[in-house]
Amino acid sequence: MIFLERGDLRLAQHDEQIFALDIGTRSVVGLVARFNQEGQLEIAATVAEEHATRAMLDGQIHDVSLVADVIRKVKTRLESKTGPLRKVAVAAAGRSLKTVRARVDRNIQGERVTRDVVLALELTAVQQAERHLQELTPDASRYHCVGYTVVHYSLDDSVIGSLEDQIGLKASVEIIATFLPRVVIDSLQMALERADLEMAALTLEPIAAINALIPPSMRKLNLVLVDIGAGTSDIALTAEGTVVAYGMVPVAGDEITEALSQRHLLDFPDAEQLKRRLMTEEHVEFNDVLGMGYSMPARDVIESIQEEVRSLATQISYEIFKLNQKAPAAVMLVGGGSQTPMLGPLLAAELKLPKERVAIRGTDAIKQLAEQHEALSGPQAVTPIGIALAALQHPVSSVAIHVNGKSLRLFEFRQITVGDCLIAADVEIRKLHGRPGLALSVEVQGELKVIRGTLGTPAQLLLNGQPAKLDDIVQHGDELEVIGGVSGVDASAVIGDLLPPHLLPEPLSILFRGETHMLPARLLMNGELATTDTHLTDRAKISVERPTTVDHVLQALPDLQAYERELLDLPHSFAITLDGESVTMPHTPYEIMLNDLPATLDTAVQSGDTLHFGATPDPHYTVRFFYDDSLHPGQAIGVICNNRPINLEGPRPPIYLNGKPAGMDDLVRDGDSLIFKPQSPHTSDGADTPEWQPVVSDLFRYIRIEDERPPGALDLKLSVNALPATFMTPIKHGDLIIMQWV
Repeated sequence: MIFLERGDLRLAQHDEQIFALDIGTRSVVGLVARFNQEGQLEIAATVAEEHATRAMLDGQIHDVSLVADVIRKVKTRLESKTGPLRKVAVAAAGRSLKTVRARVDRNIQGERVTRDVVLALELTAVQQAERHLQELTPDASRYHCVGYTVVHYSLDDSVIGSLEDQIGLKASVEIIATFLPRVVIDSLQMALERADLEMAALTLEPIAAINALIPPSMRKLNLVLVDIGAGTSDIALTAEGTVVAYGMVPVAGDEITEALSQRHLLDFPDAEQLKRRLMTEEHVEFNDVLGMGYSMPARDVIESIQEEVRSLATQISYEIFKLNQKAPAAVMLVGGGSQTPMLGPLLAAELKLPKERVAIRGTDAIKQLAEQHEALSGPQAVTPIGIALAALQHPVSSVAIHVNGKSLRLFEFRQITVGDCLIAADVEIRKLHGRPGLALSVEVQGELKVIRGTLGTPAQLLLNGQPAKLDDIVQHGDELEVIGGVSGVDASAVIGDLLPPHLLPEPLSILFRGETHMLPARLLMNGELATTDTHLTDRAKISVERPTTVDHVLQALPDLQAYERELLDLPHSFAITLDGESVTMPHTPYEIMLNDLPATLDTAVQSGDTLHFGATPDPHYTVRFFYDDSLHPGQAIGVICNNRPINLEGPRPPIYLNGKPAGMDDLVRDGDSLIFKPQSPHTSDGADTPEWQPVVSDLFRYIRIEDERPPGALDLKLSVNALPATFMTPIKHGDLIIMQWV
């Protein structure tokens, strides 16, 4: 499928020159050729230039100016051999393509089918495919139809090879239309314009390649053509005499080059050169980015990238199975990436085909090529030759127009209107008329009110300087100017515009701190307090409430201090941390009296009421309030002294308030931290808790040994567990102590 400019439908007559460009991810190949009297293509000249940088990725132009520079070099070199070149046939890669099948029937009532009728049927089917795409894809307007292939013609519901000159009752055609994102086409066209070239024809790379290698006579076979470039692998399938599907895998030769670059620490261009040598040399030499030189058998280098090659084969085979639902009869590989080492055998294994059923095909397999060209041969030359060959296949005209100075090309499947041009230029038709200012919809006391903005002004459409309408037909070279309309002013209002003061309820009379206050009705917008000067927002709900509760009155009182208003938001509790656990005590931070009676915020009020409001004092809690003797016993040991059991009590654990020692009568405030539990030595707050070690002298708190002194006794003999002791001898639980006067 090829697209031509209106008026140039015969891009290539016999002996007329054809200029074709294959703009690939890695290089740009240009050729100039002509068809001889036998209808075969004769190549007059060819030039190839590689991109100096990675200006294209995965078949998509990423740097228009750099790609244009390469195209200009190719054009200049060709012109030195062939003369001036202005119009060019190009192809787009299959990246992000979408395919849609469509069928159209036409009653012919026994009349002879002419070539014009066949073409009209095909273009009507393309329009039908466009409508299907719009149903399937929300952003279908961002796609260009870049080609279509006839699946089959039918006459009276019987498949036929050609409709031309046939006679019957009903003629039918089924096509596969292919669509690409506009960004792919627009960037391609811009690169050509920068190189002083005009896009006279556009096709899709897999369409060009399959037209070159698989003529209609071979399409009854279930064959697959895979065009493996640097960034994408385009796939086309034939069966039952036609092309039945197109597909694309967004991986190709660059992934293998990247793998070589990573494995052997090579700059990308050096890795690309090494990859190409692997198929022709048994031993390769190369230097890495550190300057280290290597000399290796090519098979060892191939082994290092086998995982990536297998991954490429797996992804291609997955797409083939998805499109074909089974393994094909054979696979033809074209494109520079088809020469990737081991790709053919690995792909055959994935498809469960004999190795000989997956073959690399070059220009020698193109039957329409008059003779082989020395500089344009091999699998990488199939696509550029296919682009040139496609120049005679089903041309569809296009028009070049300018919208607000921007150059656009539209493909003419029907008469093109001003509206079509605006869509192609991304001018939103619904925004041509200045939009009315946004209205405000407000609900006032349950009643909907609408405040409208001002109206906008319409846009002006000028076609070649004259006023135009959306359905006016445009011609090649027309200039369209769009002068946008002016939008209206959005609606704006305040609450007072809808609720003037005389419509509000009577104020409420309240005596507060010796003064009578007249409190007006509360204005609420979306539940928040408002005034008559508050600006309205869209869909706001406005309500009017006379103060009915203490809370309403306090919110409206002007004499309430800021700190008093803050009291209303404070929690009604007193909280401390006790031994790591939170303890909450009820406490209301304010006091309310209504007519000398206790009240709450929800207490109802009436005109003439007296209201008192004030802060309550902080609660008065001491440490003793929270201390529980039963939960915090002191240390104790039991001993026997002079045959009497004695229980010695040690000191109680220390108390900490906010990390510092505290006494029982210390005041505890909201938010404080109390620690009663015994702490291990060197606690987290840095305080040391001493360990209790009782001694013999501690017993004198429990016995009066002086009262037991016999007359004349002078000394007190001490022993602990039958061992001599002193007053400072340590004792422990269960010890036997003897105190004897001598």
